[in-house]
Amino acid sequence: MGQTVRHSIILGFALFALYFGAGNLIFPPSIGNTMGTDWVPALIGFSITGIILPLLAVIAVLNAGGKFEQLTRPISPWFYAVFNLALMVGIGMFVTIPRMAATTHELGIGILFPQVPQIVTIVLFFAVSFYFAMDKSNVIDKIGKFLTPLLVIILLFIVGKGIFSPLGTPVDTGAKAPFSDAFISAYQTGDVITGILCAPIFIAAIIGYGYRGRQVRKIALIGTGIAGIGLTIVYGGLLFIGAGGSSVFPTGIDSTMLVSELVQSLLGNFGSIALAVAVALACLTSTIGVMAVIADFLHKLSKEKINYRVWVLLISIVGIAIGSLGVGKIVDYAMPIFTVLYPVAIVLVFLGVFNKYIPNAGGYRGSILFTIFVSTFETITAHDINVPFISEAISKLPFSQNGFAWLVPAIVGFVVGLVIQSVISRKAIQTPTVEEIDNNLETEWEGK
Repeated sequence: MGQTVRHSIILGFALFALYFGAGNLIFPPSIGNTMGTDWVPALIGFSITGIILPLLAVIAVLNAGGKFEQLTRPISPWFYAVFNLALMVGIGMFVTIPRMAATTHELGIGILFPQVPQIVTIVLFFAVSFYFAMDKSNVIDKIGKFLTPLLVIILLFIVGKGIFSPLGTPVDTGAKAPFSDAFISAYQTGDVITGILCAPIFIAAIIGYGYRGRQVRKIALIGTGIAGIGLTIVYGGLLFIGAGGSSVFPTGIDSTMLVSELVQSLLGNFGSIALAVAVALACLTSTIGVMAVIADFLHKLSKEKINYRVWVLLISIVGIAIGSLGVGKIVDYAMPIFTVLYPVAIVLVFLGVFNKYIPNAGGYRGSILFTIFVSTFETITAHDINVPFISEAISKLPFSQNGFAWLVPAIVGFVVGLVIQSVISRKAIQTPTVEEIDNNLETEWEGK
């Protein structure tokens, strides 16, 4: 096997593992169980949010020279720090990381060893995460070489068994909007945000292997392709297993309990052991990657006055405290955070992917401003808080009944922003070409 192929596989496996965390294991079976015979449109909706957009996030960051701050540069210098802080603290520290620790106990250790207290599992989980994350330069390499292969083998075994020996036939559950419901439910995986946050360390790992210029783009595209194939197989299999279970388990069953029951029914006690190992590996790999990115960002935000490892320790302490609440409580308070921030992240990804076709910075500013305004008030309205005039206006927007009220305003804001910026300054934004980006990657990451 050539060195390039070997590196591409390691990086692709690592990227797959960074994406495949707690939510990715819990939510596909639950969505399949809820949608029943409508599992195919649900899978399409879930795949857009859970596979296509997260992988496009890597391309968007790559187009920005491998740095998230450059992706947000056309909007405003302050936007990077504020939005990144909201993503990393609001979602990363307070939702994603603690949820993965709690899932490790509820779907893993707690099932195999019921006598072990949850707090013990969570403390051990963060001790291992701290060990791997404290050396940020080797995070991707460690994950791709050591943790992911075993995770992939276990997942393929569970999925294969569920596909070739399904528990039952999907039934009509009365789902009214399988595509949009699954699309929005996949917000909870956090994968678009994971893609934005982890893309820089993924690209840095490619540079670390010695690749430069256009080689970086080539390896990145191959790696994202490998991760995409893996995610498609696993997501499709898990959602199909859940759909087959719709004739066996009620649609209102707790998500973690459903996964446990499905695997137990498919594989017996061995399945419970396999699931426990898969959960631990999936949650650890994602936690390690996200923890490294957050700690590095906060280290720089503090102007390097607080050491990177101190931030890793602080993130671990917060994770222990919140993870002790359990998966159910974390999922309950997390959804409003996702529905406010996720549309903004999606729009930002598309802007980054097509950045060379955007003539001026006004398009960035208008689309982001309109999106965050609508997503915020759409979330407020969804929680039965009526804002005079605004709530009514948002309810009349196209696709508002499906949770996509922000979509048309994002497009309108993009056009309005372009026009205003063009009229005011008559100055186009300097968007680098692909060749310029590739040539700059070496100097951008030199010494990192």
